[in-house]
Amino acid sequence: MNNNIDLPSATSSETTRIKLIDAGLRLFAQFGIDGVRTRVLAHEAGVNQAAIPYHFGGKEGVYSAVIAETAREMKQGLDDSGLMAVTAGDISTMSPLFCRDHLQALMRAFALMILAPGRPRERTALIVREQLQPTENFSILYEIFIEPLHSRVSSLVARLNEVSADDKKSVVKAHAIIGQVLAFAVAQNSYLRRAQRHSILVEDAEQIADILAEMALKSLRE
Repeated sequence: MNNNIDLPSATSSETTRIKLIDAGLRLFAQFGIDGVRTRVLAHEAGVNQAAIPYHFGGKEGVYSAVIAETAREMKQGLDDSGLMAVTAGDISTMSPLFCRDHLQALMRAFALMILAPGRPRERTALIVREQLQPTENFSILYEIFIEPLHSRVSSLVARLNEVSADDKKSVVKAHAIIGQVLAFAVAQNSYLRRAQRHSILVEDAEQIADILAEMALKSLRE
């Protein structure tokens, strides 16, 4: 008699996890964690409902995994641009012209990550939900993605205004610069109606990112 229990293969297990995280991103972005039932989550992912407690311990575990994956994707996107490799120490010795160019490029890259069609919009919706109604998972987003970006922008703003990197006004200005990108994404439906468009295409995102990056510079004192 064979008493061995067949366990899911590593490949099968990972596929199931990916399906649940992908489905979770779509559902949690739209309805929040409280608005999603495990049965609906499993159906959306195309997996057995028992897979949720087996792989994640429950719906909350899926949500935490979705947040972690969102933070990882955002960080990876910024890292791939090469713009986050410049440290606060590097910025303190940069010329104002270099700082302006770097800030413009960084905001353009961030805007493209936020506004590009498909998955980015779902990520943005989830990030906004965590801003408005933070869960214990907000720290994951903040530490992995938000704080590093905010600190870089604050340092660039401080250098351009010739003040300390810890200057409170620099933090406020950096928050406003980042916020205008997020605000554009949040109010996307109003823009689409005003522009008489059904969705933001890649070429639209490119143009919007250029404008938002230019606006970031114009908001600063020369």
